Amino acid sequence: MFVVVAAWAAVLLVVAYLSVRHDEPTVPEQRDVAAAAPVVDRAIGQLVAAAGDDVVVELSPPRLTSGCRLTPLRDGAALDRSVTVRTAVGAEPTVLDRVAQWLPGSYHAGTRRGRDGATVSLRADAGEFVGIRGALAGPGVLTLTAATGCRPASPNFDPTVRLLYGLQIDEEPPRILAALGISPSGPVVRFGAPCPGGGAVHTARGSGRASGKEAPLETAVRPAAGGAVVADTPDLYAYRDGRRSVVVERVDREILVAVSEGCGQ
Repeated sequence: MFVVVAAWAAVLLVVAYLSVRHDEPTVPEQRDVAAAAPVVDRAIGQLVAAAGDDVVVELSPPRLTSGCRLTPLRDGAALDRSVTVRTAVGAEPTVLDRVAQWLPGSYHAGTRRGRDGATVSLRADAGEFVGIRGALAGPGVLTLTAATGCRPASPNFDPTVRLLYGLQIDEEPPRILAALGISPSGPVVRFGAPCPGGGAVHTARGSGRASGKEAPLETAVRPAAGGAVVADTPDLYAYRDGRRSVVVERVDREILVAVSEGCGQ
C-alpha cells in the first residue's frame, strides 16, 4: 500500500512540474511581469494626479525582485513602483483621503483609520491583480506604491521605464547643484509614467558630493521657489510650482536633487 501511495505522489509531482513549465496561463495572476508593467505605470500616473496640486511628488524607479515563490516548483518575480508625496505635517490623512476619492471607481479605493479617526493607510486595486498601497512614511511624507505581487518572470525583461520626451527638466538638477556650488557626480537619470488625461509625468534626478562649504539649501533654492514651500529644513527643501515639484535633500555627504513635472487634476 505504501508503495502505491508513493508512486501516485510521484506521478502527481511530475504532472504538476510539466504543467507549470509548459501549460499556458489560465488565470490573470499567471500573466508575467512584463505584461503587468504597463498596468503599474498607469497606476503611478493615476496616483500622481490624485495627489493634487498642493503637494510635492517624486517618482521612484521601478524595482524588480526575483526569487519569490510562485509555486512549490517554480520561482517568480515581482515589480513595484512608488510615488513619494510630501505635504504639510498634519495634512497626511487629508491627502490619503483625497487620493482615495479621486482614483477611478474601478480601483475600489478605500482607507483605514487609526484610533484617533485620522486616515492612516490606503488600499486600491489597479486591475490585473496589481495592488496599490499608501501609508505614512514619516512626518509630512507619504509613500504610494503599485505592485504586481509574485508572477512568472519575463526573460530579458528590463524594468527601466521608457524615457518619455516632451518636458525639458533634465537641466534642472545640474542648475540647482551649480547654485549650491556643487558639481554633478554623474548623469541625470529620468523616468516617467503616463498621466490619466494624456501626456506624462517625469522625474529627473541628479546628485553631487557635498563638501560642507556649499551654500545652505534654502539660500540656493528659495529664490527659485515661486510656488508653495512644503518642507524647509537644513537638510531638506521642497516646493511646488504649478505642475513642477522640486526636492533638494542632503543625505550624509551627498546632495540629491529631484525635479518632477507632469500630471495635475
